[in-house]
Amino acid sequence: MMELNLNAKDAGDWIYRGEGAANIILSYSGATSDFVGKVLRVQKVKRNGTNYEEVPSDLSVHEGLLWNEDCDLLSAPTREIAEHLYVQHVMSPRLGSNHVDAGVRVLVSRDFLEAVVKNAFCQRPSWRVSDADVNTQCDYALLISDHSVFPQALRDEEFSISVEIKPKCGFLPCSNYILEEHTIKRCMTRFKLHQTFKLKHKKVSQLSRYDPLDMFSGSKERILKSIKDLFSTPQNNFRVFLNGSLVFGCLGGGKYRTNVRYDRALEDALKFVIQADDGMRTTCFLELVSEAVFRSGLLDRLLQVQKLDFFDIEGAIHAYYDVVSQPCVVCSELGEESDRYTSLHTIPLDESLKIVKEYLIAATAKDLSLMISFRTREKEDPKSAYNVILHESIGQSFDYKVSFIDLDMKPLGKMMHYYELDQKIVGCCMKMMKNEISANVEEKTSYQDKSIVVEDDYPTRELAGKLTHLYHLLL
Repeated sequence: MMELNLNAKDAGDWIYRGEGAANIILSYSGATSDFVGKVLRVQKVKRNGTNYEEVPSDLSVHEGLLWNEDCDLLSAPTREIAEHLYVQHVMSPRLGSNHVDAGVRVLVSRDFLEAVVKNAFCQRPSWRVSDADVNTQCDYALLISDHSVFPQALRDEEFSISVEIKPKCGFLPCSNYILEEHTIKRCMTRFKLHQTFKLKHKKVSQLSRYDPLDMFSGSKERILKSIKDLFSTPQNNFRVFLNGSLVFGCLGGGKYRTNVRYDRALEDALKFVIQADDGMRTTCFLELVSEAVFRSGLLDRLLQVQKLDFFDIEGAIHAYYDVVSQPCVVCSELGEESDRYTSLHTIPLDESLKIVKEYLIAATAKDLSLMISFRTREKEDPKSAYNVILHESIGQSFDYKVSFIDLDMKPLGKMMHYYELDQKIVGCCMKMMKNEISANVEEKTSYQDKSIVVEDDYPTRELAGKLTHLYHLLL
């Protein structure tokens, strides 16, 4: 296949679809067959004040050592190519090649990237613009299938409806390396802890009702509850597309919250796909999504990849310092408590590499998205290549497909960032919990209620439960 390339004259055919922390997504509106039904993932670069951070053009020596066994990423001439190989050789086998499109690399000119930046500027959330921009130093972008549509729909003008879900981490950690004062991590999901942190710092306008443990439960009832909770507080974790165009949710993350106007827009969009009475189409759609999640069984597979993080960041960070052959900064900060991590600093290098590699793979699995697409299935089409769902209450059958997207390789150099963020999140939640409980103590001193007295050493599981209760009060 001839190498595809994009120049400034092509930029007008690529429309801003949305973005995450690492990439901007562009959808194609032109007529060139190689690009129809595709989206382009363009790498971003973080701003550092008024300038941009330096982005290494290739993998570090330690990253090459880390990934060498999987697909010899060390031989990749650029980081973009290494990241493409990572999806192809590391994530696809673990999640299932039928549900992962590694894509193909497309050569992009600097003029094309600069034109894309200009065209997308007004559509991007202001905080995304302030945080990062397109990396115009990249030579390649990634062309992948647009999982929000069916290929046939593009030709036959059929309608398809798709939902993009960020499932997040679906288990509670049980690592022996989690400090006693961080017991809350064993009792409350990372997603909920992070929500509390984000609310404190005004990164979200309200707490999400979503609990990943419901989504990963394997229970039809709890999965449906999780879908309804995502719909009621979508933030950037739940988006709906009609024929590839966003009809519910936000383009680039942020403080999106549902309201009557957005709900009405979704209900109207669904009439092209779901044959139900007005006012009932959204309910039917959420039930359809829940059934697809349950039937696909893909969350079981995803959960197993997430659970490669066996040591938690509080353990993996120590293996990281051995991998990069540096004195452990964390141990020096912990003082006497560092004794519990001595065993991690005495294991062979190959075991340290395995711990860090599996932590980073799990981090990808915790941060990816699930795209589920539906279209009406014609009764006279028994040979459809897709799975089918019958919605019994409306008597309508749908083809559906499920794909994993946003499988970004996590940089080895961000391990300390992950550790520090974890400490900030836990510290914020513990401080909120102690403040709330202390206030309760003052109110109840006349009742001698000593069951809620806050000790200075570390919280018990009971106190962690009180924070969970506080979380629900804040909803």
